[in-house]
Amino acid sequence: MNHDEAEKLLGPYRDGELDLATCLKLEQHMADCPSCQQKLAGEQELVGLIQAETPRFKPSPFLKTRIQAALRGTAKPKWKWTYPIPLAFHELSILGSIAVIALLISVITPAALWLFSTSNSSRLAQEAVANHVRSLQVNHLMDVASTDQHTVKPWFAGKLDYSPQVVDLTPSGYPLIGGRLDVLDHRNVAAIVYQRRKHYINLFIWPIKEGSLHDRIYNQDGYHVLGWSKSGMNYLAVSEIGEKELREFVQMIQDQTIDSRPEE
Repeated sequence: MNHDEAEKLLGPYRDGELDLATCLKLEQHMADCPSCQQKLAGEQELVGLIQAETPRFKPSPFLKTRIQAALRGTAKPKWKWTYPIPLAFHELSILGSIAVIALLISVITPAALWLFSTSNSSRLAQEAVANHVRSLQVNHLMDVASTDQHTVKPWFAGKLDYSPQVVDLTPSGYPLIGGRLDVLDHRNVAAIVYQRRKHYINLFIWPIKEGSLHDRIYNQDGYHVLGWSKSGMNYLAVSEIGEKELREFVQMIQDQTIDSRPEE
């Protein structure tokens, strides 16, 4: 790794975005490069200073009281009833406010959960695209280069806390060419690499820990990402091939994936 390549990777290294092999190469370079060491230290110091100086605010302990008081004082009636009613108007106003709040909660809560799920999946898609591009730019597409699934799958033994399923789609025009370790969603994951003509497909696989991925396509900067979950595992396929071809690839992977749980 030369000096120019190392400088470009200092930011991702600082933020924990590099795969294990690239980290090792960068650290080997920095061991003999005082310039990169100094630049990295300066960036880390700046990040620490910003985090330390960024103000954080806590809600006032009287916030709940003020909200309740505001609800009690809402919508004064502009007319008077000429006949008695079961409840005073201000009581109806309070009940109406409560009903509106309850309705909003019933509508907003599922929407917020959906947005959170979508946002998380979108973040993973962006991270996967960055990993895909970086694997091509730094010439680290594979740690193990092989078209034999019985060579690629055992290579991950001892390197991950699970055993990814490796499918060979050579007869269908999507040959397996190898695999590597990568980092996605703050954990080490398996990246199985396939080829489609002159293009590459990265298939990231890792166990479901908190939530499943929805079957949907993401498009970013000319790259397509398709995520799904099956048998306790998350999958993200990334490539610059057309969306139709990527969906075809994913369907074949899904059809040949054995219905089993990941190893503990």
